[in-house]
Amino acid sequence: MKQHRKNKTARNQLIGALVLITLLAAVHLGIALWSRKTAAEDVPQIVIQNPGEEDKHKPVYFDPNKSDSLTLLYNGLKPWQIRNLMKYRAKGGRYRTADDFRRLYGLTDSAFLALKPYIRIDSTEWVARRDSLNALRRERDSLRHIADSLRRDSLYQKTYRHPKCDTIIELNAADTSDLQYIRGIGAYTASQIIWYRKALGGYVSAAQIREITALKGVQLDSVIPHLTANPDSVHPLRVNYCSVEQLQRHPYISFTQAKAIYTLRRNRLKLKDINDLKKLDCLTDSTLHRLAPYLSFEP
Repeated sequence: MKQHRKNKTARNQLIGALVLITLLAAVHLGIALWSRKTAAEDVPQIVIQNPGEEDKHKPVYFDPNKSDSLTLLYNGLKPWQIRNLMKYRAKGGRYRTADDFRRLYGLTDSAFLALKPYIRIDSTEWVARRDSLNALRRERDSLRHIADSLRRDSLYQKTYRHPKCDTIIELNAADTSDLQYIRGIGAYTASQIIWYRKALGGYVSAAQIREITALKGVQLDSVIPHLTANPDSVHPLRVNYCSVEQLQRHPYISFTQAKAIYTLRRNRLKLKDINDLKKLDCLTDSTLHRLAPYLSFEP
């Protein structure tokens, strides 16, 4: 009997222990699940977009002739497209209609159709510019008509055309218009005669125009008798002050001769007259004779 009671008591204790363990396990599992749920709620949710996915927004109204780069960028244009548009505007380019915007380099048909309803072009500016250009064109055409009428007018011909005549012209005082009064001298020949006069410093003889390289082959025999030269109008070179570069610019002096003259002057401090140059082997008597009117030895 006593043994039976002991066995029953041990069995009850075992059942109680199992029940207690089960309860503790259930409580522990509940706590673990509750903690995990709370932690998951505290972690911020990260939304990962697909590559290339962008926010969609509605374009705004814009004038391609005036809108700034931020407005164009907001409307979906690429930075390089905006640069091309700005360059086009800087060169004076203008969009007159919304369809003209289709010419923008790199703009696809779908992108243009999406932007077209939002293009608002102010036509006041380019219309005023067009009217101004048309007015200038009309004024230009009017002036041309007047000029053509004057050319056909006999009075104009007598007043402004140079009548060729036999006269005497002083070379050192004449301009190209004066020279063209002489038969045989045209605009080109007159300009070459004036150019050579400046290079020489003035003419001492009318025959010097034969030395002009550009006029080789031109018949000047009938021209020279109508020309005269005043030697007093010559502007001579100041030998004691000129550099090598200034000396060699004269048509009668080469670089070698200019350097020799400069060296001689530097050694002697100054040159007194043209006889001092006779010691130079590079200057012949004929060269010195030609140079004499063009050299000044003032101290």
